Amino acid sequence: MQRQSFIAGTSVLIGASLITRILGFIYRIALTRLIGAEGIGLFQMVFPLLTLILTIVTFGMGVSVSKLVAESVVTGNRERIRRILVTALSITLTLAIVLTVGMILFGHFFARYLFTDPRAYFPFITLTPIILIIAAASVLRGYFQGLQIMSTPSVAAIIETLVRIVAVWIIAFLSLAKGKGMEYAAASVSGGMILGELAGCLYMYLIYRRKIRISNLPLPPYTGEPEPFTRTLRAMFEIALPVTFSRFIGSIAFAVEPILVTRSLLMAGITTTLATRMYGEYSGMAIPLLVFPTVFTYSLAVQLVPSISEAIAAGQEKLVERRLYQSFRVTALVGFPTSLILLQYATPLCDAIFHHPHVAPLLAIMAPTGFLLYLQGPLSGILQGINKAGIAMRNSLIGAAIKLLIIYFLASKPAIGISGVAIAVAASVTLTTLLHINSVHRIIGFYVDALDTAKILAATAAMGLFTHLLWINLSAVPLSTALTTAISSGLMVYLLLLVMSGTLTSHAFTRIPWIGKRLAHFIKYIPFSK
Repeated sequence: MQRQSFIAGTSVLIGASLITRILGFIYRIALTRLIGAEGIGLFQMVFPLLTLILTIVTFGMGVSVSKLVAESVVTGNRERIRRILVTALSITLTLAIVLTVGMILFGHFFARYLFTDPRAYFPFITLTPIILIIAAASVLRGYFQGLQIMSTPSVAAIIETLVRIVAVWIIAFLSLAKGKGMEYAAASVSGGMILGELAGCLYMYLIYRRKIRISNLPLPPYTGEPEPFTRTLRAMFEIALPVTFSRFIGSIAFAVEPILVTRSLLMAGITTTLATRMYGEYSGMAIPLLVFPTVFTYSLAVQLVPSISEAIAAGQEKLVERRLYQSFRVTALVGFPTSLILLQYATPLCDAIFHHPHVAPLLAIMAPTGFLLYLQGPLSGILQGINKAGIAMRNSLIGAAIKLLIIYFLASKPAIGISGVAIAVAASVTLTTLLHINSVHRIIGFYVDALDTAKILAATAAMGLFTHLLWINLSAVPLSTALTTAISSGLMVYLLLLVMSGTLTSHAFTRIPWIGKRLAHFIKYIPFSK
């Protein structure tokens, strides 16, 4: 078993997440052009309800397994790891069977009374087989993360994305070619997801069976007393229940959102078809652009739970504080420039990628809160790692409630419409993240290097000015070329300024797996670099 350091594990997760996010983005673009905003809207209408069901099925066991396995590795308690894995699989698979049957029995009821468009029944019922697969995959993923072996779930995610893209594209194309209708094309997205999740889950299981079975783990000898099953179960539930409830509330809000949005738009005088299309543009175009940078901070959040749990089990309080500062710094390095780019280039991005430039105002409303959104994941991971998942749950509940209230009051007004949803997202993100910051500060402190943060902000501002001047001189160039040139040049300037100011050093690059030493070699040739 080859465990990975915090930086190495995070880098592997970021690399894999970046690959899957880029592939997913390409897939999203192609799918949007194939089935249109209406088809995307039909699928997005059912996806929040599926998310709610999956929240119940997985029952927070991924996080629970990750945290408790990390603690057990420190003490060498092999039997506890085995018991955690078996118990987690038993709970999730039992819930999966029950809820799969429920989806099949009540599919028509959901289509008639919950979805504003009856055609949503087809993509919804097609998704039923995915529940069992994701239930098993969540536990396996938590096991590998608890061992801090991030390469296996990362490769599984890439396999899942590749299989899903190919399957969705083929099934959707055949559905439209045979004239089956938009509802069948939307259902093809469900079919592709099932095949992708199955491929990723099978890969993790094969790696577990062949290389990283519990009996093969190189653990230190365990000298303590055997832990009673009831104590192990209680420890699992102490983590799983707050995480599940937090996700449950978020999933309810997510499930209610398309219903509330479309009905509010109907109250504003918009037709059902147009409301479905507008929600598809918001959820399938503006939101994916906004959350794209979470590829970096989500990886941090995943790595933080076992890393902090292990540090606490070993009594290393200073390491917990260090992980917090590293998380904020990485989020600032990524979040500041990407939030500015999304705001500055909202219209050309929506035009070049989706051919829907009118979606840009929604993105522009949400973009300024991008940094706070990207910080939510690491802060939530820290709270879960220090056994304060209940606090993270409370903060998320408050943010979700505020979001739904603002959607109801604003989206139903004809003068605001769908823009009210974007305003609600911005307000909810801001409130939830500030509550997380306050909670972490009260429990372990929240140290921020003011000078370091100021340098990152200054480099971001300089990048924005440079790209603005460059964009003016690219008016005669094709849109996609101009956009690629401006953003890539701006990011290069941003990186150079960070290196020249000493914010990033050559030593920092050496810690990146595979390519770090080569990058560090080139960094030394930049003036004023360290």
